[in-house]
Amino acid sequence: MTDTASGFLGIMTGRRQGYPPIAEPEFCSQLCAAAPLYDLKVLVFHPEGVSIDGQTINGYVWKEGRWQQSLASAPDILYNRCLYSSLQQKKAASAAMAALHRTLPWSRPLPDKWGVYGILHRSRKAAALLPETRLYTGIDALSTMLAEREYGVFLKPMAGSHGKRTLHALLLSSKAGGGISIRGRGEANESFRHDFRTPDEGLDWVHSFIGKRRYIIQPYLDLTSSDGQPFDVRVLMQKNGRGAWTLTGMAVRLGRQGTLTSNLHGGGTAVPPLPFLLAEYGKSGAELLEELAAAAALLPPLLEESCGRLGELGLDFGIDAGGRIYLLEANSKPGRTVFRLTGDRRAARLATENPLRYARHLLLHSAASRMLATRTAPLQIGE
Repeated sequence: MTDTASGFLGIMTGRRQGYPPIAEPEFCSQLCAAAPLYDLKVLVFHPEGVSIDGQTINGYVWKEGRWQQSLASAPDILYNRCLYSSLQQKKAASAAMAALHRTLPWSRPLPDKWGVYGILHRSRKAAALLPETRLYTGIDALSTMLAEREYGVFLKPMAGSHGKRTLHALLLSSKAGGGISIRGRGEANESFRHDFRTPDEGLDWVHSFIGKRRYIIQPYLDLTSSDGQPFDVRVLMQKNGRGAWTLTGMAVRLGRQGTLTSNLHGGGTAVPPLPFLLAEYGKSGAELLEELAAAAALLPPLLEESCGRLGELGLDFGIDAGGRIYLLEANSKPGRTVFRLTGDRRAARLATENPLRYARHLLLHSAASRMLATRTAPLQIGE
């Protein structure tokens, strides 16, 4: 393919209410609007829009400032933005990707939280960033870890997102009644708190809440600001037009006082990192920012070594009162809202355009794109 050749990027995403019925419509429209700068055309579609043989796709194009339905041939590159809230959704996406087997994936997926922990724990430097993590195997495992931890434990689903269905369980002292206090977020990200008179009652409730889902257990870390707000630092790492990892931007995500997590979907907001860190940690705040950048640069190659080629990572770091940094989560399908909230226009622009730059790089340098160079017919996206 020559430097002037066009490419076709397909964005597979979930559903929402309204028109168009696609998730992240603002982000998708920004991608579509910027695509001509990189000689790309974009179609946004649901997994169900892919034909059984993978030859055609029903989706949406952004044209003349509005969304229009369109029928297209299979894309050159597939950018999978689907988030799965059910097994049915995951199966539909898997079937679509299988049908599009000739299309080059923009990125590979990450394993679940336990899998990511196992990969990074093999690296001495990365392991120093990880909280102790165990699998939830039942009431006995939870009871043992609760007894070992003065501030309780944090439980989260291995495949969850947005802070949903997370729990903080605390074993109360005999003076406080000797039971268990549990606070968390439900399926709809609503906050709740339950106090149980005996440990057995609390343990049984947690076991019932978890059900058949797979969970991990970690020590509860007090990652709150001086005002009592839970916070973490989101670092967006992306590949650029040369296929190299770059730090796109950082933002501090702040949750509401008394809540368990800082996720935006749970009612949190975002602020610029340096002023916040300087206010919380004094002069050490600037050093912490540098440490966060170094930690974020360390992790993507380690994950790629085991998972295959990746395109971007949202890395969430917690910082305790003493300034110790912990990796809380790695996400291969990160959002971008934090940069709009912080007013970081440069990061917001790069967050949108780097996926296009990297798609262009893949088209020009992958083995699949060299096969595409033999095409003689121009790209067609129908109305």
